[in-house]
Amino acid sequence: MFSFPPYWFYDVLTVLQYFYYYNHYKDNRLQKAIDLVKKKQNKDGTWNVQKKHLGKTYFDMEIVGKPSKWNTLRVLRVLKWWDS
Repeated sequence: MFSFPPYWFYDVLTVLQYFYYYNHYKDNRLQKAIDLVKKKQNKDGTWNVQKKHLGKTYFDMEIVGKPSKWNTLRVLRVLKWWDS
């Protein structure tokens, strides 16, 4: 479940971001994770916040179950890296 902010929790998107950040070799074992991320895309091309972790926040930037600007940005970066 994709969350924002992810804090120190790991989900598929967070792990894929690590590979993206370090421009790691695109291992075929990541394909299932990429497919899962693509499957969760909304019809309008966005991705939702699926979970909110407990923790101190000063204001809510994203609403669970609604399209997320931050998660969409995170996914688009990963997919651009993967498809390049």
